[in-house]
Amino acid sequence: MKLDMHGHTYWSKDSRLALPTLERAILGAGLDAVCITDHNEIGGAQELAGRGTVRVIVGEEVRTTEGEIIGLFLREKIPALLSPAETIAAIREQGGLVYIPHPFDAYRSSRLRHSALEAIRAQVDILEVFNARNVRLAHNAAARAYADTYRLRRGAGSDSHLASEVGHAYVELPDFGTPSELLAALEQGVVRGRRSHPVVHVQTAVDKRLKRWQAARAG
Repeated sequence: MKLDMHGHTYWSKDSRLALPTLERAILGAGLDAVCITDHNEIGGAQELAGRGTVRVIVGEEVRTTEGEIIGLFLREKIPALLSPAETIAAIREQGGLVYIPHPFDAYRSSRLRHSALEAIRAQVDILEVFNARNVRLAHNAAARAYADTYRLRRGAGSDSHLASEVGHAYVELPDFGTPSELLAALEQGVVRGRRSHPVVHVQTAVDKRLKRWQAARAG
């Protein structure tokens, strides 16, 4: 099966991707499942899962004091700006998995600091070795090398904020149900991906400003 492990909906502050549009994009990309990982929110993932059209793992891209960590298989929202250790503890309390997104993308201020990654490395379940939004493929290569060095399971995701990006990166792996089954499946996983055009970052910046303007008008 094909699993895109990192994607966003209109619940994220920098995306306006509506769920019906996302559903069509997922099906059109030939994906079997997706991890929806909105910024500091899980409502979009829960809403999409509840529609029953596509298979969804509920996740959250949590902003910690040291950068972003994704929790997968969540039932409750995890608050932002906890320490990495506190965030991981909150993920574990829900029986979830710890997934580190875009760990070596030097252009993202949101990436988990290298010192923090080193401190929590033993608690990392999955490291994202291909993020389709990384502008430089060398940053993905660095993540893959790190995963290989420390024998970490490798994940991949489109990091889609727009419908056109969905499925640009994914893992081909055996079917799974539970978190432990996903970890076992990733041992046999094959990462596939292609880089999204850098212009997607411009659209994301526009969407983020537009949503701020709309919120200000509504307030």
